[in-house]
Amino acid sequence: MIVTVADYNTYSGNLENSLPVVAMKERMLKAAQEVVEEHLEYPIELCQHDDYLSPIGQPVLYLNAYPVSRILNLSLCGSDIPASDYTIGGRGIRLNSGVWPTGVGIVHCVYEAGWTSETVPDVIKQTIFELASLMLAESGGNIGITGKTMAENSRTFINYTNYDRWLKKLDSLRVVRFV
Repeated sequence: MIVTVADYNTYSGNLENSLPVVAMKERMLKAAQEVVEEHLEYPIELCQHDDYLSPIGQPVLYLNAYPVSRILNLSLCGSDIPASDYTIGGRGIRLNSGVWPTGVGIVHCVYEAGWTSETVPDVIKQTIFELASLMLAESGGNIGITGKTMAENSRTFINYTNYDRWLKKLDSLRVVRFV
């Protein structure tokens, strides 16, 4: 996990540390991180990626994860591209001269991308803390259920948390994909 229970305890002020409570906090932090990663559409922890990419004749080829820390291997149609021929910038790889040829799956890139717990943007940490707090508040069946009865009709309303409001602030870190 990108944040620890100790980090969460500092954030929340909830210092309860019995084994069952710590295990529950770990589950909620893990679940909150998964919600964030699903929204961003890539894992946030630093790890290795192995992608086959389909360039469309542009100078920059965008990778499937962010931020890229280093390229381990880059090849075009099975031929290695030397590191001196490209530049890593932001979310993509720019050819130093020319544009990427068009083709489906013709670029193979093995690279490292993501953050460590020390380098992850504060907005991601804050969102994970907020989501974990919501999840903890809803634990144990603490979800609002209300009902309404009028004449012969009755309705039941279940209040659940839609995380979109909290995730919206991460939109600038998303990787946009065109399919």
